[in-house]
Amino acid sequence: MYNRLNTRFIPVRAVLLVVLLALTGCGASVVRYINPDANFSYIKKVAVLPFNNLTNDRYAGEKVRAALTVDLLSRRVFDVMEQGEVSKVLTLVLRATGAEEGMVLELDKETLKLLGERLGVQAVILGSVDDFEDRRSGGIVSLSVRMLDTSSGIILWQAKATASGGSIWRRMLGLEGVDTSTLTRKAVKEALDTLL
Repeated sequence: MYNRLNTRFIPVRAVLLVVLLALTGCGASVVRYINPDANFSYIKKVAVLPFNNLTNDRYAGEKVRAALTVDLLSRRVFDVMEQGEVSKVLTLVLRATGAEEGMVLELDKETLKLLGERLGVQAVILGSVDDFEDRRSGGIVSLSVRMLDTSSGIILWQAKATASGGSIWRRMLGLEGVDTSTLTRKAVKEALDTLL
């Protein structure tokens, strides 16, 4: 009787092992910095600025910015400025500083202070999308994000997160890789988990 009972669980164990191996292909890594002198208690409202896009995907910066904004809102820690309002004020600040349309905004102390005043925020969040690839074998999303104090210009927090959706086990089992939308949400979550 013991042998019959024991052999029934072998297929269940095999299935669990295969599922576990398939899931190990969706990895993430994060490196973070939190300013030891930072006091986050005074930050009530933040603005998420456009992300620099260093990839071949034309919309990667906006995809990451949108995912980060949604994740921030869902955590209910800070009020988050609406992206349209941020873009409108950013255009005005670019004109006031003499920068050309489409240029990367130079965030010196005076520009940050001006943004903070015009938007009514205590901090801005910005960054770059360093890698954004969707492949059948599994995509990869890598981003760098930081929070700056608008009154002083100091970096309060910074993180670099990478999420990949492919593994040798997924390929061996013929499973599709994880798409960039899922990986974007995972990388954003992993980065924000180091702050909040």
